[in-house]
Amino acid sequence: MATWGAFAAAEPEMAAVAQKLLDPAPIMMLATVRRDGAPRVHPVCPIFAAGRVYVAVAGGKRAQPSPKRWDLLRDGRYALHGLPGDRDEEFYASGRARLVEDAGERAAVVAGAGHTVHDADWVFELGIERAMTAYWENWTKPDTYAVRRSWRAPG
Repeated sequence: MATWGAFAAAEPEMAAVAQKLLDPAPIMMLATVRRDGAPRVHPVCPIFAAGRVYVAVAGGKRAQPSPKRWDLLRDGRYALHGLPGDRDEEFYASGRARLVEDAGERAAVVAGAGHTVHDADWVFELGIERAMTAYWENWTKPDTYAVRRSWRAPG
């Protein structure tokens, strides 16, 4: 498993696709695994801080707790997918999430967030095992074809 920084150093062009997709709207879709094994999909706002990628998940004091927090705590597997961009560009990453329990690390994440992270929110780091990008060459023409790149964490 790798951090965002390790992935971005190994595949800067792929990381740039993810960052570009967040420009118009800083939202990606996060898939988690429910207790019964079924998938669950949620919109999230990824937080990039200290060379890592995080998500803040609604706690329980201000609003209904998000079920994805229990999914990630119980079974850390996730898939993160960027909303399609120009030429239907895509970014996808998968791996395992880790609950952030260190107060200093959490403070860095909160400081790096482009949105409010409430005290009751749970923060998870998303470790990256695999990533994929795709876009369409010759967009809207008869000879349109997909250009795909993939990456897997070493080890």
